[in-house]
Amino acid sequence: MSDNYGGTEAVVYGVYNHLDHSQVQFDFLNVYGHPLAKQSELEAQGAHVYGLLLKRREGYFRYAKGIKEFYKQHAGEFDAVVCNVQCLDQIDMAKWGRKFGIAKRIVYLHNAGNGIAPSRLAKIAIGWNKRHAQRYVSDFVAISSLASRWGFGKKQQKQAQIIPNGIAIDHFAFSPKDRADFRQKFSLSEATLVFGFAGRFDPQKNPLFLLDIFNAIYLKNPSARFLIAGRGPLERQVREKAASLACGKAITIITDLDDLAPFYSAIDAFILPSLFEGLGLVLVEAQCSGLPCLASEKTIPEEAQVLPSFKRASLSDTADQWAEAALELSFDFPREQGTQFVRKAHYDVVETAKAYLELLNHE
Repeated sequence: MSDNYGGTEAVVYGVYNHLDHSQVQFDFLNVYGHPLAKQSELEAQGAHVYGLLLKRREGYFRYAKGIKEFYKQHAGEFDAVVCNVQCLDQIDMAKWGRKFGIAKRIVYLHNAGNGIAPSRLAKIAIGWNKRHAQRYVSDFVAISSLASRWGFGKKQQKQAQIIPNGIAIDHFAFSPKDRADFRQKFSLSEATLVFGFAGRFDPQKNPLFLLDIFNAIYLKNPSARFLIAGRGPLERQVREKAASLACGKAITIITDLDDLAPFYSAIDAFILPSLFEGLGLVLVEAQCSGLPCLASEKTIPEEAQVLPSFKRASLSDTADQWAEAALELSFDFPREQGTQFVRKAHYDVVETAKAYLELLNHE
């Protein structure tokens, strides 16, 4: 877990909040040295947060020694260890967990691509783990079939379980009041057509191309407005590029949202041109609010499509083509029906928590 409340954190925390803590308790490993997102809330519910910096690049023996020392002190406290990963480069907590007698050693894959090209050492680790991880991992889990095919070896794919990311459906239901309040806060009238994006500002989410799409929409419809919610390493580039575009004054960048539900209610359409996604949790949340969505094809799993108003565009298309597709989205879908579709698609966090509990209890 990290200090950024992203998709992985949202899923794990959502599951944690829907378990009986008298029966199941989660503790968390902080490998970054910064307070975890919502750490105080976790600790208030009985979770312990342990600090263990995992910096393999600073020396493997020092890295391995840290893991072994942690298990020497704490292995007896745990029945299971879950490695939430973006790829199979660092699953050594599972490997060493086996040596220290942890019964359940789960690798939970949350993505379907590399945001940063893996180092030579990471490539070696990924190749080795795709061939041999089943020796010390008891359970392989992925959030989508695309993530499983991308991240696991062939043998691991056959035994992998797919547990989709669930959300608090009622929380993300469309709210006319939230819509009115949010729009008033940002000086947007009810009649204004507003496109939105929420996600981390990093290459995976393709935010600079997103700005090109927004600009192309603006040139076709100068009355349109754009809301971007997020933060991340590309924030400075995002702000600089937004200011340089014709649509610059029509874009509002919001970096301090603790809750995206009112944001989804306020906008009219959601755009996500990601280079890759394990699932794309924000798409599920947005559709729960009844939003038409435009997302990249092939790089976002089919499971992410819930509403009939969901459309795709190719990353090889121009920003102008994306803009045309965005303006052709269906804005007539009754937004209050979004929750029904999301529930039928089994994206309820209550279901996810049940599947997680079964995973932990399965022999």
